[in-house]
Amino acid sequence: MRIRDLLDPQSVCLNAAPVSKEAAITTLADFMAKSGCISDVDSYREAVFERERKSSTGLGEGIAIPHAKSDAVTRPGLASMVVPQGVDFDSIDGEPVHLLFMIASPLQASDSHLDVLARLSTLLINEDFRKSLLAAQTVTEYLDAIDRAEAAEDEKEAAEAAEQAAAQQAEQETGEPPKKKGYDIVAVTACPAGLSHTYMAAEALEHKAKEMGISIKVEADGAAGNRNSLLPEDIASAKAVIVAADRAIDIDRFVGKRMVRTGVVDGVHRPEELIKKALDPNCPVYKIGSMAAESSNLPMKLYRHLMSGLTYILPLAATAGILSAVARLEFVQSSSLGLFLDTIGYSIGTLLFPVLSAFIAFSMAGRMALVAGFTGGVMADMASAGVIGALLNGFVGGGVSFVVARVAQRYLKGHDAMFALLVYPLAGAVLTTLIAQFVTNLPAALLDNLITGFISNANTLTLVIVGAVLAGMMSADMGGPFNKISYATGVLLLADCLPEKGPGSMVMAAVMLGGMVPPLAAGLAAKLLAPHRFSQKERDLGWQAMLKGILFITEGVIPYLAAAPRMRLACILGSATAGGLSMFFRCGIAAPHGGVFLMPIAINPLYYVLSLVVGALVGALCFTALRPQTVESGVMPRVKRSKKAAAADAPAAAESSAAAAAVTDEAAPAPTPATAVEVAAGPTAAGVTEGAAAGAEPPVKAAQA
Repeated sequence: MRIRDLLDPQSVCLNAAPVSKEAAITTLADFMAKSGCISDVDSYREAVFERERKSSTGLGEGIAIPHAKSDAVTRPGLASMVVPQGVDFDSIDGEPVHLLFMIASPLQASDSHLDVLARLSTLLINEDFRKSLLAAQTVTEYLDAIDRAEAAEDEKEAAEAAEQAAAQQAEQETGEPPKKKGYDIVAVTACPAGLSHTYMAAEALEHKAKEMGISIKVEADGAAGNRNSLLPEDIASAKAVIVAADRAIDIDRFVGKRMVRTGVVDGVHRPEELIKKALDPNCPVYKIGSMAAESSNLPMKLYRHLMSGLTYILPLAATAGILSAVARLEFVQSSSLGLFLDTIGYSIGTLLFPVLSAFIAFSMAGRMALVAGFTGGVMADMASAGVIGALLNGFVGGGVSFVVARVAQRYLKGHDAMFALLVYPLAGAVLTTLIAQFVTNLPAALLDNLITGFISNANTLTLVIVGAVLAGMMSADMGGPFNKISYATGVLLLADCLPEKGPGSMVMAAVMLGGMVPPLAAGLAAKLLAPHRFSQKERDLGWQAMLKGILFITEGVIPYLAAAPRMRLACILGSATAGGLSMFFRCGIAAPHGGVFLMPIAINPLYYVLSLVVGALVGALCFTALRPQTVESGVMPRVKRSKKAAAADAPAAAESSAAAAAVTDEAAPAPTPATAVEVAAGPTAAGVTEGAAAGAEPPVKAAQA
């Protein structure tokens, strides 16, 4: 299978002009659908956006490879787009993206097509290849450039295979196996999806090592399994190890080796720096539980450890909160069922602090830190230090376990099994208890009580401001830092009061409304309030967006944000209104997720529903007012034109509306049924439509059938 087998000519878009990252992804997904490899383009598009929220696929050097696995993909496919003027894609180097490849992969991907995608990723490392794609004037030239590059790669692989065959032949003739040379460096690359980043990082490391005259073997841990797996003898003879991975891999096999541990994107963009750092004599040696080899700044490390703990308490908080809330309903409260549910909810609620602390510690120092982390959470609970104490003691437990392991490995060698079973957990628990008792619990309790008292005793205006700010943050950047900070604040304060209904439940209620309003408002505006101002695609998505809104799935609004960046303002205003009203009425929620299903057990449920409705209406009005007018709505956006341009456009204005709507490439021959392209208005081609309307960019080139 070759790249051309996956890249349909209809799925290539040249000279595009999307106005935003969202518009680029939306348009690319529609071009992908033209090849017939997607059964549900909306579902696939959401899977791509979900992948983008984890980390941007803008790889730098003007390249982006958005991708996703989805059950909406019937067969593997590729789509490609060239953006001459560039588009902001949140790339790691901060530069605009000019060349995009989108990958559609079924949930059960075949090894053959994954090999093709791996080859594409490695080809894009070559600057000459990228230039040839950007210089292509037609789809045929574009595909020919890919064929030439792939043919050159085939020749390279054939030469390597011939060299290996010659070595095997010599071994058979002489009866002596060839001497295996060791490697200066061994490396592992891995990304969450196991597609583009994995192979691009591997290729970048191999190319840079070759330039530097350094031997390297890279294991690409991709979706189809390990490629070029590292053998024990490879690791044993290597001087150093590079781990460029964004997910868990087996690193205990590298114990005793100098190691650089970083993200997969660094492998793509900083291969020379990683190689030099790995070969530096001062590079830290990896030991079990060691964190020294991990290369990232301290705030990011702390944030990652905190998120690890938060992830593990979400299901506990939801279960404890819902059971306790149901047990307090009037028709259940006095029954044996109510007592049973309340007992279970209370018992689960007592685990929140220990689990939070334990998995923060686990994220820092591995399994040996679990006992110390659990101990820290128990100490926070006993001292009434609240969630602040649980957080601090989790970091204390992880740090203590790390130090204990380092000391034991240095001075007590040869008894690793005994110390892992007895000394590490015992020493970690004792030291964490002492530090919590005499250092962290008291200030944590004071701070926790201060926060709780502030919310409990705040006047109405203050509560409204807090609710509006946190709810607005939920819809400000859709999975970005503001969204994560807001949600983490709600969950942690909720955990602080569970299984009772305390002030944290009011904050969580406002935060949840902040995530429910945007898709609900967008769908309401497009389907019911002002459908004439929205594209057919947006109108079709209306009911689906509203359903996602009431289920607290904020991502349902993303297709509506492609029309213009200012559409986010509608999300923020609607969410802030709902959050402020929820705090005004002092509504509360007992779980960190659930949407409409939690409203019957909410505090002041009728006012909570009212807050949601008013926020959605405000958001819908803002969506209607801010939505750019499109060709499909019958009104073109106002564009400042010079008199000369207006005079030049006068003859075209006299033509029929069908002829005026046709978009052709001035450099291309007259359109035929095989080459004409209908340029869609609205979110599916918002970037192209706006660019064409403004006269800023050439129209999209037709994909030749």
